[in-house]
Amino acid sequence: MYSHRRLSSVCAAGVAAVALIHAMPALAQDEAAPAEPAAGTYQGNSIVVTAQFREQNLQDTPIAITAMDAATLEARGQTSVTDLGDFAPNVALEPATGLQGNSIAAFIRGIGQADASFALEPGVGVYIDDIYYGTTFGAVMDLTDLDRVEVLRGPQGTLAGKNSVGGAIKLYTEKPDGSGDGFVEGTYGRFDRLDIRASADFALTKDLFARISGVSKTSDGYMKRLDYGCVNPTSGVPRSGGAGEDCVLGTEGGRDLQAVRLALRYAPENSPLEINLRGDYATDNSEIVATKLLYAGNPSVRSYDAADPTGGVPFDGRFITGPESYTTYATYSTGGNYTTNFGFPTQITPGGFSAPPRATADSWGLSGTIDYELSPDLKLTSITGYRHAKGTSGIDVDGSPLAILLQQFTFKHAQFTQELRLSGQFGDGLIDATVGGFYYDASDRVYGRNQIPTLLFDFYQDDNVSNRSVSAFGHLEVHLTDRLNLVGGLRYTDDKKTYNYQRLNLDGTEPSGVPLTPNFLVAGLSGLEGTFTGDRLDYRIGVNYELADDLMVYAQVSTGFKGGGINPRPSAADQVRTFGPEKLTTYEGGFKSQLFDRRMRLNGAVFLNDYSDIQLIRYQCPDSVVLSCSVPSNAGDAEIFGFELETFVEPVDGFQIDGSIGYLDFDYTEITNPATLVTKDMIAPFISKWQVSAGVQYAVEMAGGSRITPRLDWSYRSDFYYNSINNPYNLINGYSLFNGRLTYDSPQGDWSLSAAVTNIFDKFYYTGKAENIGSFGVVTGNPGRPREWSVTVRKEF
Repeated sequence: MYSHRRLSSVCAAGVAAVALIHAMPALAQDEAAPAEPAAGTYQGNSIVVTAQFREQNLQDTPIAITAMDAATLEARGQTSVTDLGDFAPNVALEPATGLQGNSIAAFIRGIGQADASFALEPGVGVYIDDIYYGTTFGAVMDLTDLDRVEVLRGPQGTLAGKNSVGGAIKLYTEKPDGSGDGFVEGTYGRFDRLDIRASADFALTKDLFARISGVSKTSDGYMKRLDYGCVNPTSGVPRSGGAGEDCVLGTEGGRDLQAVRLALRYAPENSPLEINLRGDYATDNSEIVATKLLYAGNPSVRSYDAADPTGGVPFDGRFITGPESYTTYATYSTGGNYTTNFGFPTQITPGGFSAPPRATADSWGLSGTIDYELSPDLKLTSITGYRHAKGTSGIDVDGSPLAILLQQFTFKHAQFTQELRLSGQFGDGLIDATVGGFYYDASDRVYGRNQIPTLLFDFYQDDNVSNRSVSAFGHLEVHLTDRLNLVGGLRYTDDKKTYNYQRLNLDGTEPSGVPLTPNFLVAGLSGLEGTFTGDRLDYRIGVNYELADDLMVYAQVSTGFKGGGINPRPSAADQVRTFGPEKLTTYEGGFKSQLFDRRMRLNGAVFLNDYSDIQLIRYQCPDSVVLSCSVPSNAGDAEIFGFELETFVEPVDGFQIDGSIGYLDFDYTEITNPATLVTKDMIAPFISKWQVSAGVQYAVEMAGGSRITPRLDWSYRSDFYYNSINNPYNLINGYSLFNGRLTYDSPQGDWSLSAAVTNIFDKFYYTGKAENIGSFGVVTGNPGRPREWSVTVRKEF
């Protein structure tokens, strides 16, 4: 149940903000709003978005949205989805820890998902040209040749639908128009960074246009993998082999990405028909995310000495490198015998096991959008998409020559989506309405080797997941007057997910189940199947009112959910269990304003999230044959109170300032499953109380028509916890980052030269931590990128 105190805070903050702006009538312009340009194009500092199924100016859309065009992305040096969170309040987008492979940890307003398992659902929806991408695996996408990005805060249960409870990130690529323009861009920087981007637009016939774009990004890793035996020759630990005189085995954090996209657009003049076809392919062979050992303290885990089963090399702090050094002793290889927590020596790894330190993802997709005007006021839209992604990831959890947990898994995802929309305007402009349906069908597979000597685990896993979702939706806007609008929406969703398990010994046989033999705990899992089914009705009710031509206020109540699923990591057959969806109801008020003759945009929102049935990991299973477990469950309810402010100011032509501030306050109201070990004084992962950003640039016109533009960006995020069980080991300390860029544009504007520095003050910080002291005595962290410089040359044609 939500707090009346907090709901009153939402109302009071909203009224105060409206009163403050409305008290400045001289700043609100009386002239009629200009005609809206095509989606994604700017007039001054405004942008048109399609968040409500039709083209609307950002300032007229009663939703908390951060919108960025291609020029803004370029000016900030944002080239990946993970860069977007730095300048969007209450948004966290980071590469997931190495345990999750090539995936993203995405959270908006403290709601999302960091676990890439196909058994779980993303809490933030990612869309590419309105095609929903149904997993966090492979979602670290490049931003080349985009028209715009829309970051919608959640819940988007009626508009975006499935699993957009935290919100939605919508990427829109450039449409071909036959203009004949294009560009070629090259970047060179620290760590032998070499980026090449290019795009070209051309007409095939009078009515058929094409656009092709491509990108290649390569760089060395910034985290060095050192050979412990080489660095410490008197330690008694042998050299791993493969290291040179500098004792370097390799690196982590390196990039190796190539991608190409082709778009075709058929748009006959004066025809009701438009068809857009797109195809893309990307191969990402990047290194594993940089991972550093921070804690090692499990004395019962040590290398095995045949002459003394209780001897050997203990796993302890000797394998931790300097506190702010970009180094690790991870070998991604094991072999020989190991003493376990049970105190029995066992042959876990005949012949050894190595996993390349890479997180790969090869992906491709095809999509088709058909727009047909049935009449001047009625349009039918069909959006069809297919996407496929496959990649392999290896992770050495302990970061040492010893073996605690070494994995190598291959992830495979294939999905088909179909959406139909019928949109129209009725009653002589009184009503804008959209009705439609959505179908999602995915087939997933995760297979590979999982070695945990302390649990006598060394098995092959081959799990298959099927995921089907069907929904019907409707959206309605009633324009009661020229300034007063009512908004309503409904979406009904029906989900079904099936998970099939297989666990085999290394020789292909099934585990025997005999106590204290390898893999006995997972005996009986092969052939088991878990199924989750459920349905859900979400709604949105809102009202918005134009107090003046450049000042709109709104209030709404909206709901959403993140789908349920099945436990993907059972330690015993009786842990094959389902869990239900987590649910969200949000009460929100906000305003959209333009001041000072539209040279300033100021938007704000204040909200209260009533968050229930939160999906948390249950670590105790007294009703299982294995008391220790890792089972997702619906374990608690909470409230999240927060606000966002965003501004864009251009006091004089060429001088631009942008900024944002976000605030989150999280409180558990009830813990319904104490076995999660979460207490009411803890907070959920990725809740930073404060998030602030600012940027400034000034285009200086030079003699002869050339231009020099310096830009400085700053972003700040306060402390947050990475795990639901809060402790100092998974606390991410807050950090500030500064980036700078200086750009020279030629007099004709056809070429430019830029010099940039990211993380100017070389701040050492962590983007994530994987903490498991209870089972493995391990804490690892993912250091963010150090200071880097780059030089970019761009040629327009």
